[in-house]
Amino acid sequence: MTSAAPTDAPRRRPILVPVLAVLAAATVGVSAAFGGLEDAPEPKADQLGKGATLDQGKMKTVFEDAVVRPGKNGLGVPDKRYLQLILKVTNQTDRTILAQGMNSALVAVRADGKTIKPSSDPADFGPRIVVLAGGKTYGQLHPNVPETVVMAFELRSGAPAPKTVSIDAGTFEWYKWFSNQTHDWVPVEELGPPTPEDLKRGKKSSSMPVVAARITMPVRVEDA
Repeated sequence: MTSAAPTDAPRRRPILVPVLAVLAAATVGVSAAFGGLEDAPEPKADQLGKGATLDQGKMKTVFEDAVVRPGKNGLGVPDKRYLQLILKVTNQTDRTILAQGMNSALVAVRADGKTIKPSSDPADFGPRIVVLAGGKTYGQLHPNVPETVVMAFELRSGAPAPKTVSIDAGTFEWYKWFSNQTHDWVPVEELGPPTPEDLKRGKKSSSMPVVAARITMPVRVEDA
């Protein structure tokens, strides 16, 4: 059992550590590989590229690669292809966290300018996110251990592979809950326009993650 974080711990500020200059912006157009929403307006965020490191507070993430390959090692099936985002993630907390938590750390993903996360399909449960080590997949990130994390999106049958991918990354802050005097890492958010559901409930705004950085990477293809 891990010890609780000190109650007077300061909020951590996200630190951006660019490694390479940002690559060309994602191509805007129709991609048969993915359905989805039109590309959102450019966020007011740092523009980073392949190899960049982003301190997200709760975790530190290196954006290592983007590749299309057949399923293997517990990530899909061999007769289907997947767009895989390869990350090196270090859990910076004092407790074990789930790899699936990267779903809230990477708030949006676009392939050739088309949004594939979040999906416009209500039946889509989102990408599979796992820790990959020794050819096996795991679901946990232990404290202070850099691990390879893969976020995988299934491509449609016969669809061409995207040429670029861009990722909107958020950050977390160390937050004190005054109701019970506890702390936890929570996503940094801001007020945005209301969703249709918000309007039905009479709300004039909604909470949405603050995009700290947009990372753009080329996509390579592996046939086997």
